[in-house]
Amino acid sequence: MTHLTHAQIAAAKNNDLGAITEIIRETETLISSRARYYAGSAMEHGNTLAEDLRQTGRIAVWQCIGKFEGDAPAAFMAYIDRHVNATMLETLRAETRPGVTARAAKDFESALVLAGGDPYEAERIAASDAMGDRRMTPEHAYAARLSWLGLDYIDRPVPCEDGETFTLAEKIERETGTPAELITPADIASHRRTVIHDQVHRTLGLLSERQRHVLKADHGIAPVGYYGDGPDADLADDMGVTTEQVRQARKKGKARFSELYRAGARAW
Repeated sequence: MTHLTHAQIAAAKNNDLGAITEIIRETETLISSRARYYAGSAMEHGNTLAEDLRQTGRIAVWQCIGKFEGDAPAAFMAYIDRHVNATMLETLRAETRPGVTARAAKDFESALVLAGGDPYEAERIAASDAMGDRRMTPEHAYAARLSWLGLDYIDRPVPCEDGETFTLAEKIERETGTPAELITPADIASHRRTVIHDQVHRTLGLLSERQRHVLKADHGIAPVGYYGDGPDADLADDMGVTTEQVRQARKKGKARFSELYRAGARAW
């Protein structure tokens, strides 16, 4: 709930410094919260990224004051929230997805949704007809996957479940038995793929049975057959539910999967 008034918003739009100051003060908690959220999805960039995002958010608020039409406080805050989120997301992509355009990074994230969260499957989908006019070349899709995963390095510090911090090589040694001094970038990529595969299935296991079945059917994840190209009526008949229940399960399941998957991805 906002404490801003119609009069303050109207005054700020007329460049009243006191009213603008009140808006900046009122939105600071929102900006800090969004910055922590987005920086948390790229932990290796640390506090520097969070501060950059906060600055980006403050600039977005300043720009919103002049662009917003009307003076309703609730609508104004909702308008600011949308623009702060969009601006921070673009900044995050620019900082953490080097080597590809913001448009390509967004397209790959769309492919990632179609792939059920598996970036390797997303690479294949990104270069397929499933992307329509946003289809990438195989080389571009490969670059987009590398950009999404981020460039790893053997000495990167990572947290472990027992609270200790190890290098990435030491963590992989503990999990695979391969001596840290013998681990190569190819070993990192291979182990990361295994971790992501396990994470996808672990995340699916946290969904409701109906949501899990529909998402598996969309992508042909065993033991459920592939229904992705067929009408929902076929899947609904086989499940003994309505097409609307399939649609709702898919919508809620994708949203919940994305939330759980991103939270788990931060552990890597």
